[in-house]
Amino acid sequence: MFRSQQLVKPKKQSILLTITVVVIAFLGSQTSAVLGYLLGLMGLLAIIFASLMDSFWPTRSKPENSVAFALFWGMMIGAVLPFMLNIFLEGGFKAVYEMLPS
Repeated sequence: MFRSQQLVKPKKQSILLTITVVVIAFLGSQTSAVLGYLLGLMGLLAIIFASLMDSFWPTRSKPENSVAFALFWGMMIGAVLPFMLNIFLEGGFKAVYEMLPS
């Protein structure tokens, strides 16, 4: 790995915005199924947006885009992670494995 590609800590602004998105995504996905579905679609868009901006995590040579970073990590932690944990707690690894191809 090149020296300029080493990972660095994100900016405070990015962290605060990510925490805000996490709380909104978690509460929204727990409120209604339709809102959870829309947040899932927004998570997919966040993946595309973060990959186009190359903003999954900052490096020494390229700082993160705060909005792309916050949307990606906020959706993954606030909407996708609780869903995956719920599936795991209900059925274990078998349920998670069966969910992936369906």
